[in-house]
Amino acid sequence: MTSSLTNKKCRVVVVDPSGPVRQMMTETIRSTLGFESVESKASVQDVLSHLESDSADWIVAPLQADQPVNALHLLKICSEHPELRGIRISLLVTDEESYVLPTAFELGLFSYHHKPVTKDTLNADMKALFSRFESKQFNEPKTAAHYLRQYLKTVKNHAGLAALEKNLLEVYPGDPQILLHLAEPQFHLGNQELAKKTLRQVKLVDKTLSDKVTELANTLFGNPDALAGEGDSGGAGINIIGANNAVIIESDESAARSVEDILKQLGCQKISIFANGQDAWDYLEKNPEPELIITEWRVPKLTGPLLIQRVRHHGFLNVPIIVLSSLLKAEDMPLVREISVADIIQKPINKDVFVPALIWTMAQERMPTEQLTLERKIRMLLKSNRTADAEPLRLQLFADKQTPMARKRLIEAEFAFANNQFALARDAAIEALKQAGDSIHVLNVLGKSFMRLSVYDAALKCFKKAQAMSPHNLERLCLIAETQTELGDHAAAQEALDKVTAIDPDAAQTVEAKVNVAITKGDSAMAKKIMAAFESIDNIVAYMNNKAISLAKCGQGPEAIELYNKTLESIPDDNLDQKSIVLYNLSLGRSRDGDFAGAIEHLEIAAKIKEPRVAKKVASLLERLKTAQTTGKDFKFRGVTTAGPANGTPKDGASDSKDAPKDEAKLATEADFRRMIAAVDTKRGDLCCFLIFHNPVETDVRISALLAKSPRFQTRVAIERAEVMLQHDKK
Repeated sequence: MTSSLTNKKCRVVVVDPSGPVRQMMTETIRSTLGFESVESKASVQDVLSHLESDSADWIVAPLQADQPVNALHLLKICSEHPELRGIRISLLVTDEESYVLPTAFELGLFSYHHKPVTKDTLNADMKALFSRFESKQFNEPKTAAHYLRQYLKTVKNHAGLAALEKNLLEVYPGDPQILLHLAEPQFHLGNQELAKKTLRQVKLVDKTLSDKVTELANTLFGNPDALAGEGDSGGAGINIIGANNAVIIESDESAARSVEDILKQLGCQKISIFANGQDAWDYLEKNPEPELIITEWRVPKLTGPLLIQRVRHHGFLNVPIIVLSSLLKAEDMPLVREISVADIIQKPINKDVFVPALIWTMAQERMPTEQLTLERKIRMLLKSNRTADAEPLRLQLFADKQTPMARKRLIEAEFAFANNQFALARDAAIEALKQAGDSIHVLNVLGKSFMRLSVYDAALKCFKKAQAMSPHNLERLCLIAETQTELGDHAAAQEALDKVTAIDPDAAQTVEAKVNVAITKGDSAMAKKIMAAFESIDNIVAYMNNKAISLAKCGQGPEAIELYNKTLESIPDDNLDQKSIVLYNLSLGRSRDGDFAGAIEHLEIAAKIKEPRVAKKVASLLERLKTAQTTGKDFKFRGVTTAGPANGTPKDGASDSKDAPKDEAKLATEADFRRMIAAVDTKRGDLCCFLIFHNPVETDVRISALLAKSPRFQTRVAIERAEVMLQHDKK
């Protein structure tokens, strides 16, 4: 993410009680760094008042420990208020005040500089800061870490240094410079063997740092050859790729062992190796999601492309998957992109190529910067219903001037589809289609949007065109079969199902597709027979529920009711919990159509089942419907949503919250609620070393006094108004 401090038009505020010093600071920052907008304030209190009605990007201020509002207060407020989180703060401290620095960096401090300041010292400090900033590719956390590291070394806080470097590695997996910094505190904490292993990892990750490794080994161990003789087999230091649990699928035992050896050297603790795809799937299906999968594309029994599709359909949407192959062809690439492969590494395995590629992939997984990685991550997050997590990545992608407008329209379409705005998704996808042609992702979202809008002939055209580009996509073949069923072409639907079966007869989505098609065409007996062998039919019930909601939203209420009835008839007789869920959703549909008697009948059946996930909803709706029926009063929904498997499907439920009374108490505390959520949602790397550094050494007792009586910050009205206008424009 680009720092605002790279823009010379950003707003800078300097603070000092002395007018002449403020003037000197203002002129120096303008002339030395070239910033055009530099204001000055006499106190941190004045800065806080300024921020209530105006903005700033960078604040350079003294501690002012003797004032009612000090710099620690300011840092804490900026870390807690989302509207201030873009501000960067540099602190001016005397030697006697340096005890505040660990806490200041915990709160998101950008840099610190020594007082008293003169024109020459300030000029030199500011030049050094931005030179360091540029050398870190304008990375704010790494720049802040440099200054924090500098202080921790001065006070010999080796435990703090080790904690800093370890946490930085979690944000920037495999960074060789951070690894190099880690070895020193490991040594001083008495972990000499671990320090040696870490230095060997540095050489493994980046051979250009070999001289620096030798120099540091000489400094620490008094011997430049301290690492010699043990080689790579000397074992791993810490885990530097952020994956403790990896799965390797490779039929060539030598290649598999080479990959395993590298992963061990990089610190991966648990590595499972499989010689074929079927054995790997049997393991993956029964175990938690691993943190890394590395697979050959052409493994026996269950090939790479089929295995990966099973993994994704199973719900493993977070794990990065790396494909090893020398056999990938151009025609394979559309499917590679569709099934969210993180990277492709060529065989035979070359450590000098494999290690940097793996580290790059893991780093991108943590903090994506590449356009294709951002898109892939967004797609996976939307698929797992994590729209809020996908939103910052969308903003990052859109902020990149290199992102073509067609890609932006595609991402808008995918967000709209995830939010059940199918007409909007259709229109955005058509715009992307006009600007960049028929990319496979555009065709996918366009086809699914048409399907949810019940425009089945158009959906089929999109799916068929995409399938011609990537013929082995099981999910799309299943959608083709269902679409053809909706169009009444049962022979073509069966042909599509036969293709799915021929590709992977045992895949869960193959069997689910047969059920979906059977329900759609009204063959409840067949659907029931197939589902009787399922351990769980959650996915099918959720899919049919979402489809029924889409029909209702398109003004096809009777069709939605019919689909609910078909689903209900298809559920095996002993699966009462799912029957209860469908009965509740069916009653909602009948209620909205004014059929209270029918709704009550379904709810009474559901009430006897007493399914825990919907029991309260069933009882509440039943009571209100009976009251409305008895009294003759109008019935109004109060934020009722549909029920669904597991956690339900509230995002698909047609909530009638517009009829619900406003919760005035909730509105009164909305700002506090937003601040709480923002604090929870902040990720490492968003605000310098905030959430990255936690000082393991006991905090100085004077810190509590400095943070006592934190001033109240009033929301910046002007900026909030601008945000509301921006949101209105987006709509």
